[in-house]
Amino acid sequence: MKFQYETLCKYKLRMQYILFIIIVTIGLVARLYEVQYNFDGDEIFSLKLASNSFLEVIQGSLQDRPHPPLHNVLLHLWIKAFGTSEVSVRTLSVLFSGIFLVVSYVLLRRLVTPWLALGILSILALSPLFVYYGQQARPYALIACLSSVNLLSFIRVLDVPQNRKRLAIWAASCTLLVYTQYLGTLLIAFQIILAFLYLHSERLAILAYGIAGSVLILPWLIAAMGNSLLRGADPLLQISWMRPPSFTNLAGFYVSIFGKGFGLQVLWLLFMLAFLVVAYIKHLVVSKNLPANHALLFLIAAGLPTVVYLLSAWGPKAVFAGRQLLGGAIAFVAAIGLCIATLPRSLAAGLLLSLLAWTAMGLPQAFPHNKKPPWKDIAAQIDERYGMMVVVTQEDWVRRPLDYYRKSGTVRLWSDVSELEENDVLFVCRTLGSRCSNVEIEALKSRCSLIKRWDSVISENSELRLYKIRGISNQSRPKWGFLKK
Repeated sequence: MKFQYETLCKYKLRMQYILFIIIVTIGLVARLYEVQYNFDGDEIFSLKLASNSFLEVIQGSLQDRPHPPLHNVLLHLWIKAFGTSEVSVRTLSVLFSGIFLVVSYVLLRRLVTPWLALGILSILALSPLFVYYGQQARPYALIACLSSVNLLSFIRVLDVPQNRKRLAIWAASCTLLVYTQYLGTLLIAFQIILAFLYLHSERLAILAYGIAGSVLILPWLIAAMGNSLLRGADPLLQISWMRPPSFTNLAGFYVSIFGKGFGLQVLWLLFMLAFLVVAYIKHLVVSKNLPANHALLFLIAAGLPTVVYLLSAWGPKAVFAGRQLLGGAIAFVAAIGLCIATLPRSLAAGLLLSLLAWTAMGLPQAFPHNKKPPWKDIAAQIDERYGMMVVVTQEDWVRRPLDYYRKSGTVRLWSDVSELEENDVLFVCRTLGSRCSNVEIEALKSRCSLIKRWDSVISENSELRLYKIRGISNQSRPKWGFLKK
C-alpha cells in the first residue's frame, strides 16, 4: 500500500509539472503570435531611444519623465545583442513574460492547491491584458515580472520576518520595481501597511528595508524632474492627454483582465466575481481568520487600482491606465484563486472553468492585428500610390509609425507646418475624438477629399482615414497658423 501511495504521488507530481510546462508554453506561444507585426508609435519611441549610445539612452530617459529608465537600459543592451527587428525587440518582453508566469506559479502554490494553482496560472497565461502587454516592446512585461517577484519576496518575508536575507531580497526587488514604474511605490506602501497591521516585532525593520529599497529612485527623480519643479512647471507634460477616469473605467480594468465583453456578458462576469468575493467573506466569517498573505493580496487587488483611480479622478494629474496597474491585476487574479478555494470542489471547478473559458474566448482581443493599425501596409500603400508626396498628421500616434515605415517621402506634424506647399499633400488621422477636425474647417473643406479608410482597425474603437488636400497658389495660399489647434 505504501509503495502504491508513493507511486501515485509521484505520478500526480509528474502530471503537475507536465501541465505547468504546457501552460507556460501556451502562454509564451500566445505572446509570440504575430510577434513580427508592425510596431506602434510607443514601441517605436522605445526602440529609437534604446538604439542610441548608452549616454544618449540615459539622457533620453531623463526627458521621458513619466517612465523610469530600467527598461530602456535593458532594451538598449538587448538591441546591441539581437538587433532592431520586430521579432528581436519584442522577444525581450516575451522573456520577461515567461519569468512572470513561472514566478506567479510559485506564488500561487503558496496559496492554493497545486491543481487550482495551475488553473489560475492558465488565466494569467491567456489573459488578454497580460498577453498584449507581455509582447509589446514597452516596460509593461517587465512591470508584471518585477511585480510578481516583489509580491513573492514579500510573502516570504511574512513567513520569517526576522530573516535579514529575505528582507534584503525584498528591498532589492523594491529598487528594481521603482526603477521600472513609479507607481511601484504604491505596491510597496501597501506591503508596509500590511506589515504594520499584522506584525509587531519586525515591522520597523520592514519599514526601514522598504524605504531603503524605494528611496534609491530619488536621485533619478531629482535629475529628471527637479528643474521643472523648481520652475513651477508641469514635470509630466507628456501624459497631459490622459483624462480623469470614470467609475466605469475602474470596473472595466477588472473586466479587462479576463477579456472585454458586451452588455449582459459583462454583467455575468461581474456577477461571478461578486459571487466569489461573497463566498470568501462567508468563509472568513466562519473561520474568523484572515491570513496575512491573503490580506495582502486583497488589499493590493482592491486598494492599488482604487487609489490610482481616486488620484486620477480628483488629483492634479490623471495616471489611471490598465497597463500601469499590472501589480494590482496579479494580486486580483491570485485573490480570485483564494475565493475559489473556499467553494465545494465541483462548484469551484465549474467557476474556474467558466472564468478560463471566458479568458480564452477573449484572447483574440490581444492579438496585434486586432489592437494596432497595419502601419507597415499603410505606409507601403502610400509609397506605392503617392510616392514622395508629403504626409501630414495631427498627432504623434500616427506620425511615428508612418515615418518609421515609409520608404520615401516625409511625414510631418500639422503643428510643425508653417505654410502649405503648392503641391498636394496627404492628411492621415484617426476618427477618435476630434483628431480629424483640421480637415473639417471651412478653409479646407472644399479642397479635401477622403480617398481611403481602414475600418478594420478596431484599436480604441476608431478608424484611420486618408485625405488628399489639393494645393493652392502662392497668391491665395493662407498661413497654416490659423489652422493650428
